[in-house]
Amino acid sequence: MKRFVFFGMCLSLWACLEDKNIEIIPQENKVDSVVTEVPSTNSTCDTMAISFDKSVWPILNTNCVSCHNASNPSAGVDLSTYAKIQTYVKNGKLYGSITHALGYKPMPSATSKLSSCDITIVQKWIRGSAPSGNILVDLNPANPVNPVVDVPVTKPPITVNCSPDTVYFQQKILPLLVSNCAMSGCHDAISKKDGVILTDYANIMREVKITNPAGSDLYKSLIETGEDRMPPAGPLSTENISNVLTWIKQGAKNNSCDASASNCVTTNVSFKNVIQPLLATNCTGCHSGTRPSGSIDLTTHANVQKYAANGQLYGSIVHQTGYKPMPSANVKLSTCEIDQVKSWITAGSLNN
Repeated sequence: MKRFVFFGMCLSLWACLEDKNIEIIPQENKVDSVVTEVPSTNSTCDTMAISFDKSVWPILNTNCVSCHNASNPSAGVDLSTYAKIQTYVKNGKLYGSITHALGYKPMPSATSKLSSCDITIVQKWIRGSAPSGNILVDLNPANPVNPVVDVPVTKPPITVNCSPDTVYFQQKILPLLVSNCAMSGCHDAISKKDGVILTDYANIMREVKITNPAGSDLYKSLIETGEDRMPPAGPLSTENISNVLTWIKQGAKNNSCDASASNCVTTNVSFKNVIQPLLATNCTGCHSGTRPSGSIDLTTHANVQKYAANGQLYGSIVHQTGYKPMPSANVKLSTCEIDQVKSWITAGSLNN
């Protein structure tokens, strides 16, 4: 009759040693339904002379092996031999399950638990390095094994959604100005032509009037004609100029938003719709014209493809050792933009 009762318990067992990526906490801290202790396998509750064959195996054989054996390994868990049991000792799942620790399906079931005596025997066996056969457990080991193995907590990814209506300074404005205006001989910290520095938020704000966006020196210089127009090499695109004005109208904030990987499209990346605009914002201010920086022109697909093929493009945007960081040593493309460039290169750097 007793054997039938335990067999019935095992039929309702879950995959008691199922993987769980959450922190293990003793069951005593959990408010749960009433849990009944099953009768102790060790009638005399001998917790002083413990061995695998005499003490631990009878507990597991009686309560678990009918479901977790070689021919019927529930949830793929086989507890029919010492060697196989060791796997679940080392990863903490055996002890986590029999103590009903959070993060593990309880064993034998959610409403039944091994006796305190049986749990103590298993605990002492593990603490004494879980010897095999009839080797007696050292009850005062010099280096006791903690039966509870901390499982790393895997936190769900944080989804970041950037507003399509907001112009973010760190992603749109700063790279644009660093690439097109803050180069040597113009508005970097050393040259500071006409006393204007456009390398960082504080200095850029000196050229901005939040109360009069269209009257801001920064914006006016972009729409000027003739010698006063910025940048001298050629006007920015209509979209980039509009972004500058919108950013000022939105309060010229030092804001940032790097979209989550889940919201970043990295498949079928188009040169025309993704890569070229990205380079126009971040790179071609320096790498264009009759005297491009470093003699590198990134205004055509053929040229960009050449630097994609030799590794310079990717090496620079990820700030890899041995490559000049781009857009600058202090400014880096967003994770999403880097992933898009990588995807485009991996797909063959197509002119699509």
